[in-house]
Amino acid sequence: MIKKHLIYSFIFTVFLGLSSCHINKTYVAPQIDDVSKYRNASSTDTLIFANSSWWRIFNDTTLVALIEEGLNNNYPLKNTVSLIKQSQLQLEIAQAQLYPSINYGITGDITKTSIASNTTQNALAAANVSYTLDVWGRIKNQNEAALQAYLATEMASNEVQATLVTQIASIYFTLRDVDNKIIVAENMISSLTEFKDVIEARYDGGFVSKVDLNQVIINQQEAEVTLQALFRSRAQLEHALSILLGATPKSIPRGLALQEQVFSSDFPAGVPVELLRRRPSILIAERKLKAQLAVIGATEALNYPNFTISLDLGAQLTKPSLLFSTLTGNLLGPIFNNNRIKNTIQLEEEIYNQLVNEYKQSYLLAFQEVEDALIAIDTYHQEYQIRQTQLQLSQEALNLSWVRYNEGVTSFLEFINLQTSLFNAQLNASESYKLYLQSIVKLYLALGGGWTQTNM
Repeated sequence: MIKKHLIYSFIFTVFLGLSSCHINKTYVAPQIDDVSKYRNASSTDTLIFANSSWWRIFNDTTLVALIEEGLNNNYPLKNTVSLIKQSQLQLEIAQAQLYPSINYGITGDITKTSIASNTTQNALAAANVSYTLDVWGRIKNQNEAALQAYLATEMASNEVQATLVTQIASIYFTLRDVDNKIIVAENMISSLTEFKDVIEARYDGGFVSKVDLNQVIINQQEAEVTLQALFRSRAQLEHALSILLGATPKSIPRGLALQEQVFSSDFPAGVPVELLRRRPSILIAERKLKAQLAVIGATEALNYPNFTISLDLGAQLTKPSLLFSTLTGNLLGPIFNNNRIKNTIQLEEEIYNQLVNEYKQSYLLAFQEVEDALIAIDTYHQEYQIRQTQLQLSQEALNLSWVRYNEGVTSFLEFINLQTSLFNAQLNASESYKLYLQSIVKLYLALGGGWTQTNM
């Protein structure tokens, strides 16, 4: 009896010693070039623009309602929710390995030999409890990999959400731009119709040539062609926005006019390092790195023996008083596998190196997108101011030209050319302001805005 206790004590001591030999890989974030500020940002930036919730940066209640509808009904976003559930189930499956498994079984047989005429019947019922000791941390690392994969899926959902908000806002601003251009085109057609009536009366009276009449008709028809293109674009934009909202093509409600979409003049971008903490694409890359690091740890554990204990309990159904129990231990370790485990470890390490490069690349791309958006906001705002001055000058020149034409000082061709310039100036001013608004939305996305930080 004393020897048996000594054996159990020795086994228990060995087990405790082995339990402290877990393979644990410590994650160290890849080194990123330290940049103190953005090239195109103001030096007074303090609070990052993306820290504002998306519904606070848009002052159009109709746009906010459309974004809400999209977040509730968009099918790609619903798919990401399904992927999160799948990833969560994978995590739970991995965690199940940490607990013993219990199974049951019933077997029966009938035996008859050629020597004896009697028949032997046996029926056994048994339960089995087995447990794999995670001595080297293989199961623990597998759980860590599953956890990081789950968190990466959640980050992917945040990225889809942020992108969806951006897409809805961008298309909405384009739609309001087209609406504005339609008004411009209709006003131009109406104005040209009035001029055509005047020129036609003068032509009938023999005061002007048919060249003047034909010229005004040509410009009128050109404006009508532009109007048809705008009608086509408006319908197609509504169709595209409807799909983002998870609906069949429908008419989209309108809110504020394009020029009424006003944002704060200050867009603090914060500091570049903040991208590492809230930009979904970078966080996804980091989660993948952590998951792969755990995979390497689980793979390295294959170099060491795997220890499983199993307990069988049962009874002879034909003789219920006949009970049995069996306790077994199984130790299985590698001796020769032609470098399979070694090569597998090297393969997983190469995958990790690849993910490191992807992590760094995702940061560089994020940095570029922020810089692109910042310079776009500044230059499109300046461009719009220039367009406004150009628009005012074009209107003044057109009014003076009409006076000069009526006085016979200049030709009708000058007037028509200036009217075309005014039309283009109106369209270009609308286009510049739309691009300015879209650049603000792109900055918001580039900085990692559009989603709520719930798992950081």
